[in-house]
Amino acid sequence: MILKGTLPALLTPYNNDGSVNEKEFMRYCEFGISKGLDGLFCNGSAGDSQALGLEEQIRLMKLTKEAAKNDVPVITGIASTIYQNTFILAQKAYELGLDALLLAMPYYYKLNEDALFEYVKDLASKIKLPLYVYNIPLFAPALSLKFIERVAKLDKIVGIKDSSGDALLLNHILDVVPSDFAVFVGREEFYAGGLFAGAKGSMTAIGGVFPELMSEIYRAMNEKNYDRALLIQKSLLKAIRFGMSMAFPMGFALLLKARGFEFANTSIHPLSSITKEELNTRLNEAKELIKLIEKETGVSL
Repeated sequence: MILKGTLPALLTPYNNDGSVNEKEFMRYCEFGISKGLDGLFCNGSAGDSQALGLEEQIRLMKLTKEAAKNDVPVITGIASTIYQNTFILAQKAYELGLDALLLAMPYYYKLNEDALFEYVKDLASKIKLPLYVYNIPLFAPALSLKFIERVAKLDKIVGIKDSSGDALLLNHILDVVPSDFAVFVGREEFYAGGLFAGAKGSMTAIGGVFPELMSEIYRAMNEKNYDRALLIQKSLLKAIRFGMSMAFPMGFALLLKARGFEFANTSIHPLSSITKEELNTRLNEAKELIKLIEKETGVSL
């Protein structure tokens, strides 16, 4: 098994000029590892990967690998509407010593599932690292159970991150894929439930905001301490709602700011006046949420 346990979908912090704040990104990664994360996931949706150029994505791979210090595995997203860019990212990840790749389906051009299957099959035949497919209907074509069952049989395809939020689909995925095909939860609201059903771990934005709590859910479920896992899961729901209540991923960035990190000062995307106002006025709300979660879980944050 390449990956297991709790991984964060890493956000990307920016300097005021829009460049990546590399020092803060490293601090954020190292903090998460110190709080129990089992790996790091860069260049995902929460990290603005589709708004960053190839050079910036490759630089984030380098920084993430450096932060991991070979103590935990690193997976990177390689999604692009440009096939050659996807392959370039996959090759660079191999050269930099990363451990695995995550592929969301190409968006914009509405390829049918036969075409998507050939896309994945062709890429898998050329890459040198294990590949996880990514079901994220929020941003890319939704993957059917039939499609997932087909790609799970391909060489180099070792797992899936499912961000559909569909518990029924997740259960069916776990039923039809091979036993060594790793299923990861992509929606933090269902981490405990997903683990109980047989998922191997999670890759979520809230995993980077509250690494100690998401890691404890994983430990508690493995120890069959279900009451503890569900208590933490329930306590985190309010923070997840907060994170999703603003232009994605700025709500999660604001939670990180409330935890003392240099996030949410700016974005790679132009922000509306409403979002800018929320970033100023809702910081105290984020801090109060953290205090409440600390009280409910008994974990010092």
